[in-house]
Amino acid sequence: MGLTDILTNARDAMTAQTFGLTVTGQNVSNVNTPGYVRRQAMLETRDMGPGAFGGVSVAGIRRVADEFIDQRHLSLTGLSSEASSRDQLLGQAEALFNDFAGTGLSSSMNSLFSSFSALSSLPNDSTTRSTLLQRAETFANQVRSTADQISNFRTELFSQARDVVSDINQSIESIAEISGRINEATAGGQEASDLKDKRDAMLLDLTKKIEVRTYTDGNGQLVVQGAGVTLIQGDTARKLSLDVADDGSLHVFANTAGRAGGDVTHMLSGGELAGILHVRDQDVVEMQNDLDEFAFNLANQINSVHSAGFGLDGQSGRALFSVSATAAGAAGSLALSADVAGQPDRIAAASSAATLPGDAGNALLLAGVADSPVAGLNGQDPGEAYGRLVGRVGQRKSQAASTLANREAMAAQVQTMRDSVSGVSLDEEMVAMTQYQRAFEAASRVFTTADQLLEDLINTLGR
Repeated sequence: MGLTDILTNARDAMTAQTFGLTVTGQNVSNVNTPGYVRRQAMLETRDMGPGAFGGVSVAGIRRVADEFIDQRHLSLTGLSSEASSRDQLLGQAEALFNDFAGTGLSSSMNSLFSSFSALSSLPNDSTTRSTLLQRAETFANQVRSTADQISNFRTELFSQARDVVSDINQSIESIAEISGRINEATAGGQEASDLKDKRDAMLLDLTKKIEVRTYTDGNGQLVVQGAGVTLIQGDTARKLSLDVADDGSLHVFANTAGRAGGDVTHMLSGGELAGILHVRDQDVVEMQNDLDEFAFNLANQINSVHSAGFGLDGQSGRALFSVSATAAGAAGSLALSADVAGQPDRIAAASSAATLPGDAGNALLLAGVADSPVAGLNGQDPGEAYGRLVGRVGQRKSQAASTLANREAMAAQVQTMRDSVSGVSLDEEMVAMTQYQRAFEAASRVFTTADQLLEDLINTLGR
């Protein structure tokens, strides 16, 4: 090796250490950048051939990441997002049954039974009878209002789901586009780390809406799978669509090239979309069914007792409430019966026509419904049945909150693991910066020394 070889090696060493310092500087600059993956300068020995000593060359940049941890991070982020969405939406649904202000369904039901008790004491009093009719109508209106709010809530969830599907499709297209740019850059020998960071950030946003998993195919292209189908392969994207089934439930389809695809609803497990569908088509439907069962059985129980009694006109067989023939939709149909609407004298307080007008035997039976088991309500009295209904709503919310806390804890743990691998540590970067600085100074000294020796040689030969 001659002096020129030493100069060349020293020059290459200075160039390589400068590159390392540049990469370290980039890491330090992005220490607080969300989604940034730490870079590492890749240096390798340059082969200078037989009999010669190799220098150093820059092989490129490596993104320091652990594929397994990244996959766990994506998955748990999606699961946490689903739990967060469900917890938030169930909180809104729970508010539909709250009676804290004294204007809820429970309060109106208690007022109705209080009116039955008042009627048993004053069966001939027109004011007491008018108050009872008013409270019965208020109870029916409250039940219908709650049913309407539940129905409106489902409609709002449909709009939310539609918006989320639109966001998912936009994200899929953007990721496919940037994936194509990464493939082009890689094929052209260009550095694509910044593009990969941007792509990974977009994947993280996507998995918050629909849980995804990724891998690289045999051609080095990114493949993104979600809901059991391939959403992205390279720069090719598949879109989702939303449809309403005959039973009112929402279904998600994976389409290809504008053609309708298969139903993937049952494969949704994580992400905001899964949370919305779970609440809309399972939790809220169960709430709706519980309210229908409650309204149907309570109204029929009261009607059964009321129809057996007699109004002041001596007539019997009248219903106090109008309700659907089956439990389905009963809450939304509940109303004051046309048999008694606007006719306080028709309220059946007496147990027989012969004991009119002062008999209150049937009014006592109506008041007793409040404390009597109702067969259609699992043998519970109305207060217990309504408490069970509200309790089931609260139980769902509590379970959702517990699931959210567990998943967030797991996601935070994986995030910590990911940060320890891919995150920027200023202490480590300072050590690396010192190493590159010392190596650059040493290479500079070699360069200076070789240059001085070469100058001395030229001067010697020139004499």
